[in-house]
Amino acid sequence: MNDKTYVEKQVYRVVIEAPIDTVWSELVNQTKPRPFFWNGSWDTPDFSPGNPYRVSANNGKAVPVIGRVLEMDPPNKLVTTFRLTNLPDPASKVTYTLKEKDGATEFCLITENILAGTRSEKSMADGAKFIVENFKAYVETGKVTFGARMMLLMFSLMAPITPKSMSVDNWPFDKAE
Repeated sequence: MNDKTYVEKQVYRVVIEAPIDTVWSELVNQTKPRPFFWNGSWDTPDFSPGNPYRVSANNGKAVPVIGRVLEMDPPNKLVTTFRLTNLPDPASKVTYTLKEKDGATEFCLITENILAGTRSEKSMADGAKFIVENFKAYVETGKVTFGARMMLLMFSLMAPITPKSMSVDNWPFDKAE
């Protein structure tokens, strides 16, 4: 019998004033840190279903997120498992969907299968709001919001005290969930 309680599926939606191909390219860009992902970078052999990924940060020295690609349908959908490496909570599921809408793109970030009452629950809710707001700003203007820039500055100043448990050495691809 499963006595675990999961948070209801959360949908974070925004319309980005850019073509769907531009939005998709920014979402899956692996060439540089993404400020809307807290200056993290996708690290994966490729986005084929079944492949592991990491989000690396601090110039590749830390891994705050690990997971596996579940579904890839360019430029409309990316589905992954998602686990915060600094927390003992189980992996959840994150879905990104893109739909063309009157010359713009409707972008949705959907979170599911998050264990209720965990630190991951709050972190993912706050993180999803940050991503959606700042992804829109970044695609439309080339930079994230002022508040996000201040937060990223604080993160860069705190990089030397990143928990050792998040070290890239602790998160090879075979540990992705």
